[in-house]
Formats: sequence, C-alpha cells, structure tokens
Amino acid sequence: MPTAEYYLKQAEIASRMALAESDTEKARAMHILALEYYDKAYLAQVQEASPPQPSKSPNIIQRQ
Repeated sequence: MPTAEYYLKQAEIASRMALAESDTEKARAMHILALEYYDKAYLAQVQEASPPQPSKSPNIIQRQ
C-alpha cells in the first residue's frame, strides 16, 4: 500500500504539471488529480497514525 509520502510526491508533480499546462482543460484535470492525491495522502497519514485494530472472527473457536 502506498504511503502518505508517495501520494504527496504525486500530488506535487500533478500540481506542477497543472501550472505548466497551457490547455485549460488539461490544466484543470491535472489540478483535480493533484487534489485527489492530497486527499489520499491525508487518508494514508491517518491510517499510518492509528494503530491496527485486532479483528475478531466469529468463526474462530476459542479453547478453554
């Protein structure tokens, strides 16, 4: 799974490409892509910060 750092780098690249693009439709598409990567970076950062929760499977028989 990609890390928050990966998504931030991709967002930066997409935002720079949006600024360099002369076609307004392509620039807008790259800007939207950059925003999506920033969102993914935030979500990845939250997941990295929260500890994993143990899963309880109802199919497991516990021994006594």
